[in-house]
Amino acid sequence: MRLWTVQHRVVVEKLEQAGEVVGDWTTVMSPSYVPAYREMVAEMARRGIDCAGRPPLWAWLGPDTRDERVAVTAELLLCPEGPEEYARYVVLDLEVPDEFVVLSSYGRWNDFMEATLFGPSSPRMDWTIERSEFDDAGRVQACLPRLAAPWVLGVRPLEPSLDEPETTLVEQSFARKDVADAYDD
Repeated sequence: MRLWTVQHRVVVEKLEQAGEVVGDWTTVMSPSYVPAYREMVAEMARRGIDCAGRPPLWAWLGPDTRDERVAVTAELLLCPEGPEEYARYVVLDLEVPDEFVVLSSYGRWNDFMEATLFGPSSPRMDWTIERSEFDDAGRVQACLPRLAAPWVLGVRPLEPSLDEPETTLVEQSFARKDVADAYDD
């Protein structure tokens, strides 16, 4: 199955040294995410995929298209600020055997995460994926018990999306309007 993922550069070094990388609970972004991640591990086990007690690694359905969709998805997840933060990450293009992949709806996963973090009781994850979700990049996530070096087809630096110049132009437009409004007073 073709997938792509954004990982810290150290993951590539570990792949070169050890031949595989596995999840580590100490690297989960927030301790409050752990209950939801444990539910993903449980679902993977129900589907016959053993994470060996570790959190899964996240990827996205489809190849690395080297376009805005990959960059924007990565930016929404990582919120990199400036060239030095982009330089920490790489995009890996993968071919992973189907038996190591659990696909799920990223939208439903976010709903589940929100309910886990802020809800009054333990929510249930809806594991269905709507057919339309397969049509849009970044809407179907893939979880893996490990990342193996032979699955890596390519590695490239994470580059900023082209949205930044547009945002700058919009900000400049507002700044000009503020200046013009000041003269109108």
